[in-house]
Amino acid sequence: MMTPEDGFDARLNAAFEKADAEIVLDERFTQRVESRLGMMLNPRTMVLGGAGASGSALAATQLENLAEGVVFDNPLLTQVFDVVGGQSLVAIVFALLAATFVYILPGRRI
Repeated sequence: MMTPEDGFDARLNAAFEKADAEIVLDERFTQRVESRLGMMLNPRTMVLGGAGASGSALAATQLENLAEGVVFDNPLLTQVFDVVGGQSLVAIVFALLAATFVYILPGRRI
């Protein structure tokens, strides 16, 4: 069990101070990272976004055909599915796919 008298905090602070003293600042690295962060819209993002959206749209058109053939044994699921319908299901799935692309694509790998 750790107590205030065991000196752990002092050793931890000393280790961090030693690590901080060994840091070498590199202005070129900082400029390179900051310049990459400023590129919000580049050709790669546009191509991947367009391909993803096109693929999602193509897949979503097939979901309605798939959704129409689904039969549930559970009456509650049958009622929910009848209320939602095939077109609404396609819209919901497409919206989720689009939201996924919006969340993933802006990420930067440096």
